[in-house]
Amino acid sequence: MESVKFYCDSKPQIGEIVQVIFTSRECDCAHGYMTEYNGEVIMTFSQATKKRRIRSINKIIPLNKPLASIIDSYDSSSNIACVNIKYLDDSDENYTNKFVTNNRLFNGIYQLCLTHHSNFEEIWNSIVFPFLLRLTKDCDKENFEFLENFIENIDELELLINNNIFFEEMKIKFEKTILKNEIFKRQIGIISNNGINVTKQLIKNSLEDDSVVQFKDNISIKYFSTPNYMIETNNSEELLSEYIRVLIINSKKIGNIFVKVY
Repeated sequence: MESVKFYCDSKPQIGEIVQVIFTSRECDCAHGYMTEYNGEVIMTFSQATKKRRIRSINKIIPLNKPLASIIDSYDSSSNIACVNIKYLDDSDENYTNKFVTNNRLFNGIYQLCLTHHSNFEEIWNSIVFPFLLRLTKDCDKENFEFLENFIENIDELELLINNNIFFEEMKIKFEKTILKNEIFKRQIGIISNNGINVTKQLIKNSLEDDSVVQFKDNISIKYFSTPNYMIETNNSEELLSEYIRVLIINSKKIGNIFVKVY
């Protein structure tokens, strides 16, 4: 699934606000990738902040955390974009909400495909995304809300999806979707007879499971008292349940570690 991106084979535009995840830092720049496009990103430290003196590069450019950034330039031959974050308006969260709702739509279709053993890549690339592109015609693409317009026009997909059960479940699922930036959370207990390192390994390995790895950056695990953890995501209730399901399965494989859902 990691090969499938929200915008398929489309290319980002200069000046576009995109979501990126930086995975490494060197002496004067950070490297990472775009979450919704196929492509890598580079950002010099000078493009990270307007401040002349950088006190903590870890706070300004955190690793493995989704961030909004602006495309300064894009090389289509190498598929690498140069980005900056210093000119973003910190008070404007509209772009962040757009990433969340895009992810909710993307993950929702993916979960349905898992349930119905359908080819997600084929359905997204050949049906859903072309449908979304058609909806953007004659619209302001920068402010276009994909999830909202998808829900409003979902009946038009009935003729495009050759599976009535899939379509009906999709319609019910998305018509219940809350468009606001909602946080889904659940408390669990993890009891390990083999120490904290085994617990950490269970959490990490479960995030790499095929059913959740694409969305692992939208899942947070917070420890607050032995043996309790809070699992949170801004994606969907389905993703939350799927990650907990994977935790339980993997704990049984490891042995001597138990996951309790409250």
